[in-house]
Amino acid sequence: MIILLFLTFSGYFAFFEWIWSGQTPGKRWLKLRVLREDGRPITFWEASVRNLLRSLDMMPAPFYSIGLISVFINSSDQRVGDMVAGTVVVREREAEAPEFAQVFASPVSDPALRRSFKPVDFVASLNSLTESEIQVVETFLRRRWDLGDVPRQWMAWRVALPILYKIRPVYDVEKFTYEGFLEELLHRYLQQHRFSG
Repeated sequence: MIILLFLTFSGYFAFFEWIWSGQTPGKRWLKLRVLREDGRPITFWEASVRNLLRSLDMMPAPFYSIGLISVFINSSDQRVGDMVAGTVVVREREAEAPEFAQVFASPVSDPALRRSFKPVDFVASLNSLTESEIQVVETFLRRRWDLGDVPRQWMAWRVALPILYKIRPVYDVEKFTYEGFLEELLHRYLQQHRFSG
């Protein structure tokens, strides 16, 4: 009976997060979603691992003390199950978020890549970034001024998030902006890869 209750309890979360791309009915209502740390949708494996460890996060039950401590000491607000599964929980604001197709299908209105924000000084290696990832950054920076302020900032967050989780930069939180980070990232990448040698 104990095993059955454990599997039912964990299986509910794992099942819905798997078939609903990181959401349970409760997360859908609260506009929360579980993603992999690189920004991609979770698979059945990640959904299962993070929820099988939910009992550990709940200890001492039902206060989630271990989970809360983990969230507070972790820079990515991850509970133990998220750290093991390599996942994060993010908040969605779909009403303010344009689709990728809507942004990238529009004509390029400003072909020049100019700095519009104070550069975000960060420490990280860019060697793991791919050309396709940089092309997404470059495309956004070229076309962002076709968007309103809130959709532009939301898209900057969407473009920056998987890169932040991939390269794990060190930066001053007080001076950080997503657009300033993306501008600085692109300029550094261009200097190191496309214009070197």
